[in-house]
Amino acid sequence: MVYLVIKQSIKDYVVWKDAFDQFLEYRKIGGELSCEILEPNDEDSEHTILSKWKNQESAQEFLESQSFEMIKEIEDKEPSTIKVLPKKVIE
Repeated sequence: MVYLVIKQSIKDYVVWKDAFDQFLEYRKIGGELSCEILEPNDEDSEHTILSKWKNQESAQEFLESQSFEMIKEIEDKEPSTIKVLPKKVIE
């Protein structure tokens, strides 16, 4: 299991979330186990998307998919952070 962390500036959260949710089934079939979207706590519109994936390969496949490209195209800017992190070692 690995974590995928994406930081993305989002101008219109409702529009972005609708597009993101359209790919829920694809993400689940591709190996996503869960996903949380963390809102910014300041005036910055950068949200953090934290998702858990079965393995690094499935997370990487999502990042290289046309679905991810379509989600990114909703916003003017590329995500500022995209990282695949190993599973937690301390529970």
